[in-house]
Amino acid sequence: MNGTLSDACGVVVATLLGIPLVLLPGYALGRLTGILGFRALAAGDRLLCGALLGIGLLPAVDSLVIQAAGVPAAALANGALGLAALLPALRSLRTSINRAVLALAALWLGVVAYALIDIDTGTALYQPVTVIDLVKHAALTRAIVAHGLPPVDPFFARPDRAGYYYEFYTLTALVDGVGGRLVDGRTAFAGLAFWTGLALLGLLDRLLAATGLLGDAAPRLVRRAVLILLPAGGLDILLVLADRAASGSWLPIPEWVNEQVLNWPASLVWVPHHVAGALAGWLGLLALAEVADRTQPSRHTETVAIGVAGLAFAACAGLSVWVCLGTATAAGIWLVLLGLERRWRAAARLAVAGLLSAALAAPCLLSILANRTDGGSPIRLAIRRFGPLDGLVDEPALSALRIVLLPLNYYVALGVFAAGTLLFWRLVPRREAHAREAGRLLTLCAAASLLLGGFLRSAILNNDLGARVVLLAQVAALVWTVVALSRLVEARRLRFPGLLATLLILGYATTLYGFAGMRAYSASDRPAFAHLAGRPDIDRALRAAYAWAGLHLPRDLVLQQSPVPRRVFDFGLYGLQPTGVADAEARLFGAPPEAVASRLADVAPIFRDRLDGREVRRRAETAGIGALVVTAQDTPWSSPDSWVWRHQAVYADPLVRILRVEDLHD
Repeated sequence: MNGTLSDACGVVVATLLGIPLVLLPGYALGRLTGILGFRALAAGDRLLCGALLGIGLLPAVDSLVIQAAGVPAAALANGALGLAALLPALRSLRTSINRAVLALAALWLGVVAYALIDIDTGTALYQPVTVIDLVKHAALTRAIVAHGLPPVDPFFARPDRAGYYYEFYTLTALVDGVGGRLVDGRTAFAGLAFWTGLALLGLLDRLLAATGLLGDAAPRLVRRAVLILLPAGGLDILLVLADRAASGSWLPIPEWVNEQVLNWPASLVWVPHHVAGALAGWLGLLALAEVADRTQPSRHTETVAIGVAGLAFAACAGLSVWVCLGTATAAGIWLVLLGLERRWRAAARLAVAGLLSAALAAPCLLSILANRTDGGSPIRLAIRRFGPLDGLVDEPALSALRIVLLPLNYYVALGVFAAGTLLFWRLVPRREAHAREAGRLLTLCAAASLLLGGFLRSAILNNDLGARVVLLAQVAALVWTVVALSRLVEARRLRFPGLLATLLILGYATTLYGFAGMRAYSASDRPAFAHLAGRPDIDRALRAAYAWAGLHLPRDLVLQQSPVPRRVFDFGLYGLQPTGVADAEARLFGAPPEAVASRLADVAPIFRDRLDGREVRRRAETAGIGALVVTAQDTPWSSPDSWVWRHQAVYADPLVRILRVEDLHD
């Protein structure tokens, strides 16, 4: 089957499987607990809240079930829980679905598919630029399906397990496992990205209601404001144009000009696990804020809130440790404030929920610590990078300028949402903004995440801490902007002041440019993107070769593609067998850097140099490799008397050959 058609079908199947595995179990949890006023919500709002509860709670539960009994048991548990909510969910669906809702859902699914599937022309395979991260998502999903939890390291074959926050991939693994041959790790990830987007709408609904700041604003106008604002990015398009003028080339990913703050659509297709972490963190805080606003909550209500919050915080830790750091910081500040106000019962609920979450998250967090052997602190002090200052001055003047311009940096990154936030604080007095705990938590989460993102960075490969912790502030800024717009309504129509309208258009331009770059990146002259679309004909051949290997070679056989390029993707996107070493970034999941360097030194010459079969076999066996995947790009391919051609291949194609190491004898 054509790769594009296969991927599109897989995305649809994976999305549909999200109904019994994510939406219905979340709906059942809402009916069971009544959290966030679930039982009193309108039909459509219940469905969105069900998606929020599924994404925000199930990862913590499913990870424990998978560790104890495996992926099939977790899938059965989710299915059984969802079955209990099938009839009421169907009733909600019938009363809330119309053509507009279906059109928006189809549009969102199309955006997800556009960003994540391959374009197969019949002779070449054009991958989206998102494969930079998609290889990790697909490989980790495959590892959980094959070996359970904690996952094996999909980038570096070793006895230890992967040291990575894996709980989002418990959901993708369930979808992949249940979907069989119709779904793989890539399409399962796409299906979960779709549901995370709906869960984001569910969070915004509940958060806007919990703050009490909308007053008598028409729900239809509020929803319209949310949908208008969600696609907007920051002002990175201006930095891209300036960079183009200076460098003479286009950068396909606009957020790379500055320290990254992704718009919502891009975050949902690039890093939905971090978005899910923000949803889970906010869900836990909202569950407790709802009870804190009550004068005399019942013991049952308190118990349910603590349980939901503890589960949500645990899920947050397993979904994204960086977002969890921001959530924990905001919760800690809230705890101090509650203590200063002598609201001991509310403080006790928060503390108990925190302890419960620590117990539930312990297996995941201990696994991360035990299986990361790269040493050193994962976090260090650093002033947030501001792209326009790069190369302008040297240290220490550079750091001083970055501190002074940090507010401008965030304004550029947030765009219309920064302006909307300033407008909100001009229109709404602080006493009113903080009248309910949810409103105060918006401020606490925004302040905590912006401070952490401004003065700390992660030391593992890229600065994921700085890029992801600000998701908490992005939620707050979006809510504040919606509230501000709701107070400018004239004749029951939304009104955008001139500045907000201009920033909104620039935000749309940033988002559209980024999504165009996902496919047009091959036109960029940037060296960082040159390797991505080097040989689409070979990528197509590799996809077919890995599909064959998945059916005909042992699943525990270590297959090795050339690790010589800076980044290698096909093994993780399409392969089912483990790999010896992925590439120079194979330490992502915690493998020792010195071990990665040593294996690269052993394996790279197999594909880069002209070695005899005996030396190739020695090197491969030293690395534990069982079969070699050789392409027309590898040096030995071009030599007719090399080991590639002197030995029988178990798979042969005009552009790809797979040879068993045991068959190499001279």
